[in-house]
Amino acid sequence: MQLPKPLMLFIGCFLLPIVAAVAVLYSGWLPGHQSNQGRLMSEQVELSDWQQYPPSPWTIALVNTEPCQGCAQQWQDLQSLYVALGKNKDKVRIAVLGEAAPKAQDMPSIHINRAPAQLNAGSLYLIDHHGLVVLEYDFAPQADANRLVHKGLLKDLKKLLNYARSS
Repeated sequence: MQLPKPLMLFIGCFLLPIVAAVAVLYSGWLPGHQSNQGRLMSEQVELSDWQQYPPSPWTIALVNTEPCQGCAQQWQDLQSLYVALGKNKDKVRIAVLGEAAPKAQDMPSIHINRAPAQLNAGSLYLIDHHGLVVLEYDFAPQADANRLVHKGLLKDLKKLLNYARSS
């Protein structure tokens, strides 16, 4: 018995996409490109007692523990990064994990005495409003390379803030 042409066409329209999806999945055709500039955390790091601080959608945290190469430079660059946020300044908070950094005039920041052991000294981290560390941005000793890292952080942060506004 032969199936009518419309029924064959109908079945083909459903089976062809499924077969194509399975072929792409198992053949490795999927692109390996990421849209984020920072490195996603490989393990879940959540900051305890995060709810005691004033709420903020996102926090940029500097880990300032000993020994730290470049922490002072990261702190100065972080102040410039905060200014570059422009109208989004009120949606982003700055935090220092570990030893207190010098107080900045126009940048509200919080200080947390203890940094989790999984976080690297001198690196910047993007933390969500629940206290979950999401992205890591390593310190680069060369000024130009570090500037590119900060531009990437700014790009990721603006993307996240736009996504939060649209949802």
